[in-house]
Amino acid sequence: MDRAAPRPTPHPTPHGRARRWLAVALAGVVAAAAVVVGPAWSFVPTSARTMKAIAEVNRVSGRGSSIQLDLTMRIGDRGPLAEGELVSHPTGLARLELRGFSGRVDRYLLSGDELLAAKDGEPLDRPQPMLQPIFLLQPATETTLRAALGTFGVQTDWIGLAPCGDEDCFVLGDPRLDARPPGFPEPGAEEEGLLDDPLADLDAEAGDAGTPPRPLDGPMLSLPEDGLVPRFWVATDDLQVRRIDRRSGVFVIFGPVATFGDLVVPAWFEIHEPGAPPIRFEVERAQSVNAAPKAFSRKWVYAPIEAESPREAGAAAPAQGRPAAAP
Repeated sequence: MDRAAPRPTPHPTPHGRARRWLAVALAGVVAAAAVVVGPAWSFVPTSARTMKAIAEVNRVSGRGSSIQLDLTMRIGDRGPLAEGELVSHPTGLARLELRGFSGRVDRYLLSGDELLAAKDGEPLDRPQPMLQPIFLLQPATETTLRAALGTFGVQTDWIGLAPCGDEDCFVLGDPRLDARPPGFPEPGAEEEGLLDDPLADLDAEAGDAGTPPRPLDGPMLSLPEDGLVPRFWVATDDLQVRRIDRRSGVFVIFGPVATFGDLVVPAWFEIHEPGAPPIRFEVERAQSVNAAPKAFSRKWVYAPIEAESPREAGAAAPAQGRPAAAP
């Protein structure tokens, strides 16, 4: 895999500032459509319009080509346990190598929704959900974003609003949010945080998680009995991805973005699996790379492990990250 030379940017360049302004402007167009008036939302933009704007933000954030993230991994409240190298391709491929400080090496390969893994070159039959679809942050057109989300079962015809931490998010994929159901928290009510599902109380009150709280106009989707559906959350203010929910109940949340040269990626992300402590990855460095599809092969997963660390195997270190500048 050929690595692009790092492009450190000590100060924002005019080009970089223009790209950030473009992203904010695009986000503003969509966010302006979600107007809170009194006790109800007056309008939510169409899913097609929203996905087109999300894809443009992905493009101007520099994520339209393959990216490499150098990571530090923690589990729960424990200190750093491993360093990692994650490479993600916008066509729906990702690979992760984790080198534990105890000397063990884990490799994960995600091709669409298929996950393979090995420990020290030996296959793992039931791998932990260490590798999530980071490539869903990369599609640069509405068509490719819709197709990528469809691979993971996200029903992109449905779009709604929900609180996500101290922000509001557009949520793709959940028919229960497509129209504001009775009992949804009023604007300005205390928010429960990004880890809480805004529909949990409503499902409990309904007594049947497989039935939406009230009839919705238009076509109806059948929901699974446990009420778990794949969902895709983006902040209304900048259209950066904030959360991805999987059908299994696993979800990943993304922190605020940081810049690494011309690349804008989340500064951290956390993977949450029911009944397990969260797995947190801090993004130490990031860069664009020339990663051919053949680099994401089963042969790589099960290949003998080399002694060097992933950061020692590359060329010069990529640009250090810094928080994204406010426009």
